[in-house]
Amino acid sequence: MSERKINIWLNAGVIDADTAQRIREYESERVRPLGLWALIGLGALAIGLGIVSLVAANWDDIPGMVRLAIHALLIIGLCAAVYLLQPRKGLLGLYLKDILLFVLAVLGLTFFGHLGQVYQTSSPLWQPLLIWLLLFSPLLLLTGRGWLISLLWMAGLLGTAVQFLDWYFQQTDAPRAVYVAVITSLPVLALIFSIFMRKTSGRQAFWKQIGQFSLTIFVAGVGFKLIVEPIGPILSDPARFMSDIAVIQMLLWSGAALLIHVYNRTASGISIAAILTAAAIISFAGSVAQPSSPLVNATIFMAFWAAVGWSAIYSGWRNVFQAVVAIIALRLIVLSFQLAHDLFSSGIGLILAGGVTITIAVIAYRVSTTLAPDKASPLEHDHQEEGL
Repeated sequence: MSERKINIWLNAGVIDADTAQRIREYESERVRPLGLWALIGLGALAIGLGIVSLVAANWDDIPGMVRLAIHALLIIGLCAAVYLLQPRKGLLGLYLKDILLFVLAVLGLTFFGHLGQVYQTSSPLWQPLLIWLLLFSPLLLLTGRGWLISLLWMAGLLGTAVQFLDWYFQQTDAPRAVYVAVITSLPVLALIFSIFMRKTSGRQAFWKQIGQFSLTIFVAGVGFKLIVEPIGPILSDPARFMSDIAVIQMLLWSGAALLIHVYNRTASGISIAAILTAAAIISFAGSVAQPSSPLVNATIFMAFWAAVGWSAIYSGWRNVFQAVVAIIALRLIVLSFQLAHDLFSSGIGLILAGGVTITIAVIAYRVSTTLAPDKASPLEHDHQEEGL
């Protein structure tokens, strides 16, 4: 907490002198030497870059088995460091351990590439990613505590899925809809897993982050699906294929929504179930109808985001609601250009386009500030987010 902010509150009458002094004392006890840690981090980065430069300069002169042995020893050493830091609390137990765990996971991932280089082997990228995910998921999920590890695990899961689908579509002319539907539903499965683990694990903040990343990836994926063309060029019957996928996804997502609603009846759980249900219905409708009209496409897209916005209001997710309003406003602006692209090619049309853009922006700002949920206190926020 900066002294400047405390003085502003004090002069505005928000707090009195005694409260200001208590805030200063409270913050002084929890101050972190950010400058010191920044210099330590800078020095560690310089040492790491120096080691990388030395190894890179003499890479061809180092035997492959020696390089693999050094790589393996680094992994073993980091495993030992993470194990020794496991019972510690505070800075060492929470921050340094997660950083070492992140470096350990990255070294483990690069080990497969290093192994392939030494033995001159090649394989689809999804295979080493899947092996890495299977080997390191227990370590990351059982010991991780911060957003760095949760984001790394979600990135590994998503990267494996994307690479497998890319390879799968290249290998066959008749892909099975069930494979595609299940793989594209992995964020939903990760979301269910995180909600269950948050109820049973002592690291609730970590599993909450897993759930937030999973829900964000899922919502972004559905939104992206509603604005892009289907994967028709590589298939003989794309409409039927997309419909089959949508049916399976609707069943999976609806089942997940029901499970979350039964398992977690908090406001957060109800909102998540509503988002999954809306995604299942709207995605199915869009895949079956295959609309070509810009107005229909925009309506389907905004219907989904309106459901997300309602869920944000119901659960008090203020930032989410404001982001939804911004997304819908941008889609309205794009729609205005799509419906009147001939008019916008003239000078008067450009003036009208600017006016429409400003009008939508002002309306979106008013909606995001007047209808957005109030900021909850930390205690209320924790209670609302109990199920996520």
